[in-house]
Amino acid sequence: MNDQYIMISNTSLAVSVALMAVVALISLLNRLNITRSIILGTVRSFAQLTIMGYVLGWIFGVQRWYLTIVMLAVMLVFATIDSYKRIDFRFEPKCQLRGMSRLIKLSSQKTFWYCLSSMVMGCIAPLSFMFYIILRVSPWYNPQYIIPISAMVISNTMTAISICLNSYGSELRLRLLEVEAKLSLGAKPSIASELIRKNAIKAGLIPTINALMVLGIVKLPGMMTGQILGGVSPVESVKYQLLIMYMISSSTAISLFMLAFLTEKAIFNEREQIRYRLLS
Repeated sequence: MNDQYIMISNTSLAVSVALMAVVALISLLNRLNITRSIILGTVRSFAQLTIMGYVLGWIFGVQRWYLTIVMLAVMLVFATIDSYKRIDFRFEPKCQLRGMSRLIKLSSQKTFWYCLSSMVMGCIAPLSFMFYIILRVSPWYNPQYIIPISAMVISNTMTAISICLNSYGSELRLRLLEVEAKLSLGAKPSIASELIRKNAIKAGLIPTINALMVLGIVKLPGMMTGQILGGVSPVESVKYQLLIMYMISSSTAISLFMLAFLTEKAIFNEREQIRYRLLS
């Protein structure tokens, strides 16, 4: 197999921006009112990935355990912030995340901490299993494996968390009378909200399950494609991709289960009554 990959020049990369110009043009002609977001997203993605490339190159070179930990913490926090911004159902008044004060505002937001803790608890076990039992990474903090694989898991979990919590809020509003009736008949909150919890977790898991269904037929995932382009055998690339997908599924399921559990605790008070202010 040819182990040479095609180098992309800076000029070629700049020319590829024309593809995003087509997207912006379609938005402009159809008055979709998202042209500014498209341009901003293009600029941000270029800047963020370029910076990340240099940062990762430096981290891979110095090989320090604390830098790997810092990178994981940064990814988790920013993934939670992005997920938080997409959530409509929150346990407190909406917080406008603008300016340098965003982290100070988030420190008092219960929804943020619930999402972050669910993501951390969901990622720790599958990632540890992957790195130290399956791959046997050495040294234990090897950033070449820890950072990119963790990033894939975190990004998928982030999306699932926002879907799950929004679904929980929608289901609760829809089935409010049903939940109240069950509570009035003596049912515990976990029983009264069981169907809501199941539907919310299911909604969060559906994108991951759909991805598993079409894997290898309709979709060749990014990691597999990248390894093949880098000269790795397709069979070896498939092995890595299967490990990644199974790990993503496990991490997502654990995170959603924890989030649903924490959400249930926030919805009902100590008297097992619904906190109606959360539904306003």
